[in-house]
Amino acid sequence: MEYYAMILAGGRGSRLPIAGSTPKQFAPKFEGITFVQDVVKMITNEAIKPARVIVVVTNEEQRDLAIAQLTPYRVPSTNVVLFDPHLGYVAVMAAAADYIRGIDEEAVVFISPSDQHIVGQKEFTQSIIDSCEEAAKGNPTLVGVKVADANIVGGCGNAMYDATQPGPTYEILDFIEKPLKNGGPERVKKILLDDNTVVNTGFYAVKVKQFCKAYPIVEMELLLDKYYEAKSEKTDLGLDPTEMVKKLGMKLMIGRFDWKDCGTLAAYYEIQRKTPNHKNASIGQVTRYKCRDSMFVSSTEGVHIYGSFIKNNIVVLSFMTKTGGIDIAVINMAMSQLVGNVTDFFESGDAMSYSLKSRNCIIMPSNLSEVTRVAFLGVQNMYVFVNRLEDGDINVNVSANGECVYDE
Repeated sequence: MEYYAMILAGGRGSRLPIAGSTPKQFAPKFEGITFVQDVVKMITNEAIKPARVIVVVTNEEQRDLAIAQLTPYRVPSTNVVLFDPHLGYVAVMAAAADYIRGIDEEAVVFISPSDQHIVGQKEFTQSIIDSCEEAAKGNPTLVGVKVADANIVGGCGNAMYDATQPGPTYEILDFIEKPLKNGGPERVKKILLDDNTVVNTGFYAVKVKQFCKAYPIVEMELLLDKYYEAKSEKTDLGLDPTEMVKKLGMKLMIGRFDWKDCGTLAAYYEIQRKTPNHKNASIGQVTRYKCRDSMFVSSTEGVHIYGSFIKNNIVVLSFMTKTGGIDIAVINMAMSQLVGNVTDFFESGDAMSYSLKSRNCIIMPSNLSEVTRVAFLGVQNMYVFVNRLEDGDINVNVSANGECVYDE
């Protein structure tokens, strides 16, 4: 029996605009590697062969990005498969399971998101092997991790189990998706105080034929046809992950690895390598002068960020747009929950600048071209100066006077 991996890489990743309109999973994670590359590298280290990694995308651009980024990791281009974006989380897994069943009827598949940060290679590899072995016995398995962060617990799925059982798998007594939304702060607090819970970060192991039996592809296609006939405004078919856990009769296995959220700029900063003394993190071409506790991301070749006198957890992002312009964002890391406003601004293409909860921020007009846009979020006393060089490269100069963060 062969083990396969299903990497879900079809999301928009709009909460983390580190590379403009490029979805987070294909954006830089560390120097020289992207989120999806890191996940594939972790999965294919002894656990699953690259030729058996199936990458699921939901549009042609994602497909092109996945092929370009994963070919060096020996994932065949034919293993990047495209499905309708309106299928949604559960239905697209069902469609991918059906695809893998067409290759190998008896396949066991390890399912993973494409934008995770996993700590502990040996432990993660062992969790993959252990969960796949359990799935091979006919026990679909959810791999959960222990998390003490209320924001993560509130926004993810949570599985409750009886810790008195001997393990290595446990009966799932209850499962709640996004308890902050479906129960409020009190529900999140109760989960945090209960030692018999784990967070579901999207890792599962299951026989493909079991998944296909629970969610036949014919039914998924009929639901999709009805979606288009009704001209629905929903973003997906609405199949519930909580129901999926029950329908498949999933067992719980507690992951032996550590997992960190990277859904916000603050979390993204935390996983980066930092300078020893001033705790700055950077990706791409960056030069810093008298900066502290800040992050600088230049995600496009030919764009160089110069940061000076910046401190107090500021994020500076710069990236080339598809039309050849440049977008710059200067963001207070503590306001990560509002970063969607910045993403919406860049995607709209309507205005040349944007400011929310910011003051005394200046864009030097003599060096601002028609294709340059700047967004400020929760900062003060920031200055942005852009210079396009003769060779076509772009220098982005961002500086501040004293304290940068604007605290109302």
